[in-house]
Amino acid sequence: MPIRHFDIFTAERRLIQTSAVSQLKETRLGIDGNYWLRKVLAKENAVTAMGGLPLRLVETLEKELEGFKSSGIQPIFVFSGLSIIRKDKPFSTEDTRPSHRAAGWDFYDRGKVDLAMSNWASSSAINSAELLNTVFHILNKNKVEFIRAPYSAWAQLAFMYTHPRQLVNAVCGGSELLMWDIDKMITTIDFEKGNYLWVSKRTVLQDLHVSDEQFLDICILAGFEYCPSFPPLNTSHISFTFNGVHDLIKQHKTGFNAIQAYSDNPTISKTNYIDTFCRTRCAIKYHLVMNDDCEVKPMNIENAPNDIHEFIGYRLPDELYYYLMRGLIGPQSVNSLVSGVLIESAPLDNGESIEYHNFLTQLLNIRTQTLSLLTQPLHPFYKTRKVSSYFWFEPTEEQIMHHQPTPEGHNATALNTIYEKTSSWNVTKEFIDGELKRQNVDTIDIKFCINSVHNAGTANKTISQHEHTLVEKNEIVANVLWKTLEIRDFLTSSKHIYTPWGQALFTGLKSSKTQEALLTALELIRFEVLTNKEYSKTYSHPLGDESQKKHIILLSRALSLLPMNLKSSPWTGPLNRDVLVFNSFVKALNRSYRNLCEMLTLSLFLNGLVKKERTDYFQITDSLPYLADPNVALGLVCKFYLERIVEGQSALEALSLTEKAFPTCISVKSDLETGFEFWNQLFQAVQTLLKAKSMTSTTFEMFAGANEWLNKSKF
Repeated sequence: MPIRHFDIFTAERRLIQTSAVSQLKETRLGIDGNYWLRKVLAKENAVTAMGGLPLRLVETLEKELEGFKSSGIQPIFVFSGLSIIRKDKPFSTEDTRPSHRAAGWDFYDRGKVDLAMSNWASSSAINSAELLNTVFHILNKNKVEFIRAPYSAWAQLAFMYTHPRQLVNAVCGGSELLMWDIDKMITTIDFEKGNYLWVSKRTVLQDLHVSDEQFLDICILAGFEYCPSFPPLNTSHISFTFNGVHDLIKQHKTGFNAIQAYSDNPTISKTNYIDTFCRTRCAIKYHLVMNDDCEVKPMNIENAPNDIHEFIGYRLPDELYYYLMRGLIGPQSVNSLVSGVLIESAPLDNGESIEYHNFLTQLLNIRTQTLSLLTQPLHPFYKTRKVSSYFWFEPTEEQIMHHQPTPEGHNATALNTIYEKTSSWNVTKEFIDGELKRQNVDTIDIKFCINSVHNAGTANKTISQHEHTLVEKNEIVANVLWKTLEIRDFLTSSKHIYTPWGQALFTGLKSSKTQEALLTALELIRFEVLTNKEYSKTYSHPLGDESQKKHIILLSRALSLLPMNLKSSPWTGPLNRDVLVFNSFVKALNRSYRNLCEMLTLSLFLNGLVKKERTDYFQITDSLPYLADPNVALGLVCKFYLERIVEGQSALEALSLTEKAFPTCISVKSDLETGFEFWNQLFQAVQTLLKAKSMTSTTFEMFAGANEWLNKSKF
């Protein structure tokens, strides 16, 4: 969140200035990436009820990028990296989003769609961190420069702006930037109007009649992302204003003095506010940034204290920060390690089912394996670092993630077990090139990797005889995907041949377009989540008799795994909370898979198994699966179509009604055809599992019944 009420203050005092965009021509403009996304992305309230990405994301960003290009501005987007360490306990502040989401569904069920959308808008559905893989993909495609800062984008932008070579000529971002050594900040660029808004720090200081240090204290006490508002000014008896904080500093000269003057106030001691204020102030003055030599150093280094780890976080290798900066990995797993906590907040459907709670506990295994891959090449301090997971439904219950090896060496998720388990994969370029030619493809993906070991002879060629350095992107991506399939028990560790689940994946993989969905489907079958049973918390029931209801539940869940071709416009059409419930399982699993792939990639680099100096870091991670979260659009369409069949409509009539009900969909017919073909692939995989006795007859009959009914219901 921005500095509280600062924007109101600058508007009231008329401190916001306007200039022509033409003045920025040939400017290298450093932009706070997260701020930019919040500014340019229009609210799409239905995202809360659908999951996935905003429907207008690609069009909006590409239009913005075209604006920069046509104006002769060279943007450099800087995104935040790791979070600074926090002392507060998990879930110590109330999360109001679930109540807004629940209220929205209540209004929706009563037919009050506008009120539903209003409540969903209040639940902050779009988290920019969840969009970044796709955003990076768009920026890379358009050849636009971007980096991740080691920690805060604000500090990195200030470093770039004040650099002797002036790495950027101007900066664009939120009010927080003014807490750093930045004299002028652009807040908004409007390419259609041809102007931009900006704020001069000197003008602000003159208006307030304060020094730079006092202004910093005012901003911290007002409250922003790192520090809450000063409690005595944040009560129901006092209307909070930025001027109120200013008056406090004018009276007491410094922020520390002001807090000390209120030391008897119970809210100060209860919140440990003095410590939070001091830590925040140090975090701003001595923030860590990446310098010209790719070293992470504190700002104001000559005065920096020795205990930076107390207010920023524990030190990591510069090499890791560099890979983070270049987009090779994301910050989520590293944040969990440094902070010592992995916090699981309520998903979009609010996660009220027992099945979802149990599923998160089951996912701890893959998440712990991911953590172990991260810690293996790091300092021994991290190998023994305690990391615990906390769930919103049991906020005080600690789930310890045992990523370190046990003395006995029998821990199934110990780091040596996982790292060494996959060490036999070091496949040569010659083998990969040969397989690309044999399969007549040019992309390394899950389908390529599972097809490459289709028999014992080819599988044997993937077993490393002599360790060699992986050079090309294809080599790195292929080895990461093979290791992932082995860790998840689709391939054996000794001979690299199919397990029954690997055979099922091979049998069902007919199309590269559906490969991620099929892998997810098989995992969710294994977790007993992709079923025709209603979850313990169910919000509505499909139409039809009992068997038809079950078929619709299973089929709509399965098809919701696939993306749908949608118009770049707000969603219009029916919504369903129960389909969204299933999406929460999908999102949690796919994110865990993504993090596993990224940490396997990082492991290759930190262990010196690849060529490190290269220019395609982002292209490597952009080639890994689960780039973006799917929404539930095709699941909703499938459910609606099948319910029209249940009502007695012919297949063509049901299709026509479905097309009218979902005007946001580009081609309901072709997407349903893709979905039905995916179902055929999944059913073939399920048949393979039954033959291998890796699936019970009861589970198979569930799929067989739905398959038989669907074949009678297709257009």
